[in-house]
Formats: sequence, structure tokens, C-alpha cells
Amino acid sequence: MSQGFSAVLLPQLQQENSSIQVDSNDASWIASLGVISTPGGALVSGVMSELLGRKGTVQLTALPFLIGWMMIAFSSNKTWLCIGRFVTGFAIGMASTCYVYVAEVSLPSQRGLLSALGPVFVSLGVLIVYYLGYALDWHACAVACALVALLSFSVIHLLPETPAWLASKRRTSQARDVLVKLRGTREEAEREMTQVLQSVGSGENLDFRKYALQCLEPTVWKPFLILVVFFLCQEGSGIYILLYYATNIFQEIGSEMNSSLESIMMGLVRLIMSAVGSICIQHFNRKTLAMASGFGMGLTMACSGTYEYLYGDMPEKERPFPYLPLVCMLLNVCASMIGMLQLPWLMIGELFPLSVRGVMSGTVSSLAYLFIFATVKVYPNIISCLRLYGMMWLFAGVSLLVVVFTKFFLPETQGKLLIEIENSFKKSDKNAKDSDTQIDPIFILRIK
Repeated sequence: MSQGFSAVLLPQLQQENSSIQVDSNDASWIASLGVISTPGGALVSGVMSELLGRKGTVQLTALPFLIGWMMIAFSSNKTWLCIGRFVTGFAIGMASTCYVYVAEVSLPSQRGLLSALGPVFVSLGVLIVYYLGYALDWHACAVACALVALLSFSVIHLLPETPAWLASKRRTSQARDVLVKLRGTREEAEREMTQVLQSVGSGENLDFRKYALQCLEPTVWKPFLILVVFFLCQEGSGIYILLYYATNIFQEIGSEMNSSLESIMMGLVRLIMSAVGSICIQHFNRKTLAMASGFGMGLTMACSGTYEYLYGDMPEKERPFPYLPLVCMLLNVCASMIGMLQLPWLMIGELFPLSVRGVMSGTVSSLAYLFIFATVKVYPNIISCLRLYGMMWLFAGVSLLVVVFTKFFLPETQGKLLIEIENSFKKSDKNAKDSDTQIDPIFILRIK
């Protein structure tokens, strides 16, 4: 909900009768402060999840959400608005532990699908906050979001801790009891418990020097570079600018429909297509989805930019095909949800070897959030320098670049063992016979 709130908040703040007046620079800071603190939240949650458990960390995530939303709801000046956005952004980073929780409690055959459902619920939250912003003023909308945070704190209390974390703390009996509840039969629970104990027993503690040496291996630096470029392409395609500034962009485009209603429509399309995307990830390979998504996003952005270039200076009622930009934006969202939005996050957990997976995944996630902050912050500058059509052409160019990048550099991970993915980055297979010592027992089944 926090990701979609700026699209609700900023247009209301920029109205003449707003109690808090903001200019374009203030607006960019209010939007981007919801992202800049996210990397810190992700790093803190990594430590907390080891000390307090996955469930405890996810549950405590509701507290900064609650505090941040209340700060926003009762703010009377820009300072408190910015602080509230900063706190909710920190909470978004902490919420990344949810993916770890899902991975550790789900069945291996369901893990891929359940992990891909994350963007579905993000899209649902964005749609809800778009509607609340249309029906209520931003103060009441923030109060409603705070109530959702309070509800999540209560609901998460009913969930069990993950068996893997309990076993890592030598609480074997509790881990076994949780597995029995999750799997339904003691026989199935005992089978999985054996894998959990093997994973705990085979983990090697690496000191700083060993981590540094490991990062020089091609199995680490190659996927790191690939993921960094993939995330740069994701942000350069305009996905998050369209999310954070939806209402503003529709106002810039101009149409006969209310811009808030257009944002709600886009949120609904995002929700539906995120569900479709999670199904596609189960049935199509990663490279195909990434190339189709990049091509579709590039084509729709190019069409919308060209329309704006040709007719943007004309009065709205005199423009031909007045709904074409809206259709292009909706199709752009459809294309993004089948690949470019989900795949970089999903592949973070697939490309790195077991020994450095936690550290490197957290590092890449933090960099990704910094990229999001940068793109959201510079949106007014891009509009000022390139105008709306130039920005759309820029997004189109980066989206089409994804097709080339995917064709030649993005590895295929669909249906492969994690150890097979790791071996694909090695210069030679001379040590392939010994690679089974690094197999992650928890993730040994094929990624679906």
C-alpha cells in the first residue's frame, strides 16, 4: 500500500486548497523517501530474522508501518510527511523476510508459485490504496493503511515459526511439531525434517576473508553483475515511475476520464496481470518471459510517446483516438507483470551459490531499492528535460534493450537444480563431481 500511496497523496497536495503546499521538488522527495530507507530495512531484517526468527521479524514489520502511517495521517507540515514516508519505506525493506518465510514453510513443489504471488498481493495493496485515495482524502487514507498494519500484526501472531529456523537454533522438537502441522502426517514431516537437519549441519560459517575470496569466484561475481544490470533495466523501463506517479502521468497525458479513475483502472489491471504472471512463471522459461515482457513494454511506450509527440500540444477534445495513451499504459502494465517486474526479484534466490546466498541476495536487494529511489527522485527532472514524450521514448529504448540483454546474457533457470545453475557460471566442470557437497538440501527439488 505504501508503494501506491504517493500516487494518491501528491495530486491532493498539489491542489490550491491543500493545507500543505508542495512544489515539484518537494513532491519528488516525498515520493522517493518511501524508497531510500528500504535498503536499510532489508539489511536490518536479515539480522533480525536470524536472531528473532522469520515469524517474529515479519510480525515486527507491522510496527514501523503503523508508526509511519500514523505520522503521515496526523502530519501538519512537509517535515512530518517526509519522516512518515521514510519510516514506511524502512518497513517495506523489513517485509522482504516474507519471501524467506514462504520458502521455508511451503512444499517444494509449491515454492515457485507461492514466491511469485508476492507481486500479486503488492498489486492488491496498490489497487486498494488507489481506491481509498479516490474515495477519501489522504489523511483518512493513511489511517486506513495504519489499521491494515495493525490487523497484519494480529494475524501473523497466529502463524507458526519456520522449521528451518527452529532447527538452526537446536529447537528440534518444536521444528518437528511445526512440520507435522504443516504437512499433515508425521511420516512426511520426518522425511522433511531429515533434510532440514542436513541443511543445518552442512552449513559452513565463512569469515570475512573467506567471503571476500568467494566473491572473486565466477559463481558469485557473474550472477551479481547480471542481476545488477537486470535491475538497472527494470528501473530504466519506467515500471516504478508509473507505479509511484500514476495519477500525475495521467494528468500529464490528459484525457476525458478522471485521472484517479484511470489510476484505479491501472491498479486493477496490475492485480489481474500479476496473477497471470505468477502462472506464466510456472509454465514458461525465464528468457522467453523476459524478452516478451521487454518487447511489449518497449512497443507500448514507443506508441504512447509518439502519440504525445504528435498530439500532446492539442486541446484534449480535438485529439484523435483520445483513449490511445490510456490503452498503451494499461498494455504496458500487462507486459511488465508477466516478466520484468517479477523476474529480477525471483532470480535473486536462484543465481547465487548456497555459501553466499544470504549476503549476496541482501546486497543485490539493497542496490535494487537504491535504483528505485534514484528513478523516482529524478522523475521531475526527466519530465523537465525530455518532456513526457521524450521520457516515454527513453523507457521504450531501455525496455527493448532488455530483449538484447536477455538473449545474450540472462541465464535460463527454469526447471534447473540450483547446483546446476551454480555450475553454469564456472569456467570449467573439472570440479563438478565435488559440487554435490554444496547442494542445498532444502532446495534440491527442481524450481517450478
